[in-house]
Amino acid sequence: MPTPTLSRPFLSRRQFLQMAGLAGGLTLAAACTPATTPDGQAPAADAGVPSAEATTITMWTHDNLYVEFFNSRGEKWKADHTDKTIEFDFQQIPYGEVFTKVLANLAAGSGAPDLVGIEISVFSRFMKGDIADKGLVPFNDLIGDEKDKFLRWDPYTYKGNLYGVESALCPVGYWYQPALFEKAGVELPATWEEFAEAGVKLKEATNATLLPVDDLGAGLFNMLFQQRDQHLFSEDGALTLNTPEAVEVLKFILDAANSSEVFFKTGADSYWGAATLTAYKDGAIAGAVMPDWYHTATLAGELKDMAGQWQLAKMPTWKNGSHKTSTWGGTGFGITKQSKDAPLVWDLLHYVYLTKEGQVERFQQIGYYPHMIEAFTDPGVMDKAFEFCGGQKIGTIFAEVATDIPTQFQSPFWEEAQRALNDQITLAFAGDVGPEEAIQAATDGIKTIMEKGA
Repeated sequence: MPTPTLSRPFLSRRQFLQMAGLAGGLTLAAACTPATTPDGQAPAADAGVPSAEATTITMWTHDNLYVEFFNSRGEKWKADHTDKTIEFDFQQIPYGEVFTKVLANLAAGSGAPDLVGIEISVFSRFMKGDIADKGLVPFNDLIGDEKDKFLRWDPYTYKGNLYGVESALCPVGYWYQPALFEKAGVELPATWEEFAEAGVKLKEATNATLLPVDDLGAGLFNMLFQQRDQHLFSEDGALTLNTPEAVEVLKFILDAANSSEVFFKTGADSYWGAATLTAYKDGAIAGAVMPDWYHTATLAGELKDMAGQWQLAKMPTWKNGSHKTSTWGGTGFGITKQSKDAPLVWDLLHYVYLTKEGQVERFQQIGYYPHMIEAFTDPGVMDKAFEFCGGQKIGTIFAEVATDIPTQFQSPFWEEAQRALNDQITLAFAGDVGPEEAIQAATDGIKTIMEKGA
């Protein structure tokens, strides 16, 4: 069976079932089998006239920017499907509700949407009990040779099957206020070691800290740890946290936050709270080491009055071995086996997310960087100027580092591991344990969880 290409039109129902390996599956096969007439015969083939009844494609996601983009791009897709009456029902559901709801409906066998956006850290829930295998359509054969054109399949892979198409590469950079560095006469350094030293000079001259750090969680640790080409879990699911690099990274962060105080501990207000935003406005925090989505979703969204006062720089690297950038976050869109017209839904998803035009348009519309390698250097990405960053073309910054982004291997215990790591890092920030003790304790706690199969 031929593999879909970037320009491939809608797949037939038979092609989809054969390529997805679901021809014998109960739920999806039943949903995709034509209804019979009263005499038990299959209805006549579609002659190409528009359907009298509208086909509604449903989607649930936690991010309203995805809703906006799917609606926008989807309207263009409809123009190639004039033989059908197609409507969209794309909904944003709060993060704390959407995944629990999807999982419950998959378990119940009904009520799930056609498309679901699975946030990267939540995919572990879909691995438990083989829910991904039972409830989601595998994309391996559908994507075929196109897979090599994209990065970041690992976070949505389970038992060798792909269940999600990424929404953004999520490369990390340093979003900062140039005026504060200029006032201090400090240039942006290239390495983390130099970065900490520059932070001391910046603080002495302006009383500003380099960046906020969540002292109740592992967000910054994860980014710097992965940049050192280290992983919480290996590709085969083994726990690989306890390494010298993990201790070194945590020690670096603790020293910068507790000793030199060039990192701003956000405390109970949380990294995402109002006090952190106020500290940006007051010049108490000069920048943030965060992925692409932080620019659109937080900085430009919450600090509109600061438009033009921020820019993006490349993430500092490590002298003793480092990727050029790191990653945090992501959302893989999957198709549930409860979809009544999965081939049509795949065609929509392919058009929106797996075409170069869609990748470029997504970046231009919502600022989420492409995960298609060819799109990195497309003029639509490279030449896009962003008002919040003073007209800076941030695509040129990310293009220099994007192909060297680390991956994230998954585990059914990812969420439990993060909680155990958060607990120990919180104690380390409070000074109750040292970095080596924190990493060892987190490792022991995660191993216990995995042994119990929780």
